[in-house]
Amino acid sequence: MREFFTSKDQPYRPAVVGTRHCVSAGHYLAAQAGMQVLEAGGNAVDAAVAGGLALNVVESTMTGIAGVAPIMVYLAETREVVTISGLGWWPKAASCEFFNTHHGGTIPLGVLQSVVPSALDAWVTALERFGTMSFGEVSAEATRLAREGFVMYPLMAERIEHFAKNTRKWASNAEIYLPGGDAPRAGDLFVQSDLGRTLQFLADEEGAHAGDGRAAGLGAVRDAFYRGDIATSIIRHQSENGGLLTAEDMAEFRVEVEPSLQTRFHDTVVHECGPWCQGPMLLQALNLVEGIDLRGLGHNSAAYIHTLIEAIKLAAADRDA
Repeated sequence: MREFFTSKDQPYRPAVVGTRHCVSAGHYLAAQAGMQVLEAGGNAVDAAVAGGLALNVVESTMTGIAGVAPIMVYLAETREVVTISGLGWWPKAASCEFFNTHHGGTIPLGVLQSVVPSALDAWVTALERFGTMSFGEVSAEATRLAREGFVMYPLMAERIEHFAKNTRKWASNAEIYLPGGDAPRAGDLFVQSDLGRTLQFLADEEGAHAGDGRAAGLGAVRDAFYRGDIATSIIRHQSENGGLLTAEDMAEFRVEVEPSLQTRFHDTVVHECGPWCQGPMLLQALNLVEGIDLRGLGHNSAAYIHTLIEAIKLAAADRDA
């Protein structure tokens, strides 16, 4: 009989180690979606889009295909870092004057907070510029997770419960996130049928143009969302609920691909997205503390933490201004 020994610090279960590729994501199902694409022969960007779309399903209280998707891509051949500005524009009808006149200088909860949906165009642009696979291929797992559901987990369940009062103000939201009138519990199967149909519709539109080539298919996905039936549904909802988004806002929108912003922190080059997001805040905070002997303060000491907090507060103040 063989005997097996383990130290108190070494569990029997092995650490996850790979030899070909890896995926990291905020939810294990998103990481799995990315891994499936890599195993199927896709490249890193294909996998990232698959993972991002899966997050749009399994973290849909925090992110969505009608939301935002800032993207950074490292191009190994040229050693460049490029960004995709996955953040929507304000509607042309939005202005400081409008909100000052009608809402006391605030932006009220609801559709008036809407910017043009940007995530979908960011995903499509990433595939066009740097990917190899079709939208249908990379969205397949996200579509399945929306249609068939996934097991609700504590964090998402807590968020839905926390915002339940506001969710009930919009019947269409309550129908999804408060099925039967109550927030789902951890362990429940959570299904988003409409989202699944939307993703499948986009893939079908691409498939209808498959004979015209990959680029045409991806263009069909974009057109379906920003100019076609989905855009029509978005604008109708905006119009019926006092929103400002128009068909023109949707049709004219395109994300931009541009170099990253960067700074050097000691021996490390740090990259971020541009001022269309809060990425520069991190770079500024690092610049503020570069001349300070953080190591000498002691990791996680009161002085160390206080110094970092004050640098972040200063950078955040500039961001807000």
